[in-house]
Amino acid sequence: MIWIDITNQPHVLFFRDFIRSHDCLVTTRDFGGLSGLLDQNSIEYTVVGRHGGKDRKSKLIESSRRVSELAEFVSKHDVKYALAKHSVELPRVAFGLGIPSIFILDNEYAEQQNRLTLPLVSTLVTPAALDQQIIQGQGANMGRTKTFNGVCEATHLKAFNPYKSSVTELGEYVVVRPEPVLAAYFQKQSETQGLIDRLNILGYNVVVLPRSGEKYQNAVHLEGVDSLNLIYHSKAFFGGGGTMNREAAVMGVPAVSFYSQELLGVDKFLIKLGLMHHTTSLDFDVESLLTEKGLREKAEGIRKTFDDPFEIIGREVS
Repeated sequence: MIWIDITNQPHVLFFRDFIRSHDCLVTTRDFGGLSGLLDQNSIEYTVVGRHGGKDRKSKLIESSRRVSELAEFVSKHDVKYALAKHSVELPRVAFGLGIPSIFILDNEYAEQQNRLTLPLVSTLVTPAALDQQIIQGQGANMGRTKTFNGVCEATHLKAFNPYKSSVTELGEYVVVRPEPVLAAYFQKQSETQGLIDRLNILGYNVVVLPRSGEKYQNAVHLEGVDSLNLIYHSKAFFGGGGTMNREAAVMGVPAVSFYSQELLGVDKFLIKLGLMHHTTSLDFDVESLLTEKGLREKAEGIRKTFDDPFEIIGREVS
């Protein structure tokens, strides 16, 4: 049995096909609609613990409590391997219980989380575009690190078939995803409302995919929807985080990151390939972005050159 800890929304799509084809014990936490997404994808799971919010003390207390609860829960099952994408608790529990762990990482700037986890993992799997020097300084054992060409988000598209029925009532729209304001690594002020206001002035219908129930003026809020399909049919995507930016980019949807901190290596990689744009100012040329030609075909061609990280993972658990 393979234990998988799913702690953030993008992990559901990332692990879905692997879970369906392997004997897995899935845990999650009470955070950001995770249970609803797991239900939508018919994945059996157990909720253990919750997110600690923005406060550092609360994060520490909730994470420590979750480590204890996971140790009790996992130790009752015959787990051979532990697998996660940036779960803070899984590496510590697996290490303590003597379970080999495979850890997928694509954010080299999540300093606190990385220092807590990277020294403990048995095998680390990262995109080659990740800054390897940074993670080595955070405790990664480079002799146990395996890299692949591409980005994790390309795996989300393996079984994706776009459909129109759920988005026709929206008309023409752009999608906005706010910044990860609850994350320990995010220390800036949100620019999301200002971006929505600018897009409204330019005449765009704005659909927001909120992270934790936050509300914005002059925008349609959608939660618990098929975000891949929503983004695929949009005129453009504007993201203050990372995962959905990269999903849009590898689908060939005009994608703009307005992430205000240092960009991840995987984002710089997609920008270099011409699949993503980045701005730290709300005063950018939206029209030129929306008139870019041949983006879908370009993205499809580039995706075909990417490696599948689950080929590495499959070898590790075989």
